[in-house]
Amino acid sequence: MRRKKLMIIVISIAVAAVLAFGGYNVYRRPAVFRSLSDNSLSKCQTEAVRSEIFAKRDVKVLAAYFSYSGTTKKAAESISEKTGGDLFEITPLNGYSNVYTQSNREIRRGERPALADTVENMYEYDVVLVGYPVWWHAAPAPINTFLESYDFSGKLIIPFCTSGGSDIAETMPTFLDSCDGLAVYGEKRILSSDETDRWLSDLGFAAQ
Repeated sequence: MRRKKLMIIVISIAVAAVLAFGGYNVYRRPAVFRSLSDNSLSKCQTEAVRSEIFAKRDVKVLAAYFSYSGTTKKAAESISEKTGGDLFEITPLNGYSNVYTQSNREIRRGERPALADTVENMYEYDVVLVGYPVWWHAAPAPINTFLESYDFSGKLIIPFCTSGGSDIAETMPTFLDSCDGLAVYGEKRILSSDETDRWLSDLGFAAQ
């Protein structure tokens, strides 16, 4: 009898663990994420765009970022300084009164919040680094608005994020959903200044 009870307890714990794991994965990658498209350029096509850009004498760089707490802003400022690039803040037209609930709703519903400002000379840039914090295992919705507001054809798009735990790979489905026909390359979670230096060097940027 005791053995039977013990077996029931073990089975119950196992079932609870499976349900918890499944629930977490649904929360981490809900159905809406799994149905997103990735029509960005292939690895071979992207490499061709990258090679053509870095063969130029003067590569024009823009570091665009969305930052809520200031962490991503600091990373973008560092990247801008190290690459000699310009800096642009992606700012929602309407601020977040409750960032916890609003950001979740925007991401789950695929919303594209209006932005407060635009890059007037986007045509001049060869490389656009796009930075953001990780929200709900995704790129914040203002990032999608930014990516869908310009013609990035022939440019190299480089995503970077700041996060205490989530890797940038978790955000790529939502990011790539706005990158039809675009060359996306070298995504990175920024953790330290030294790591940023190595990453930028690997991407092909000369030290400033």
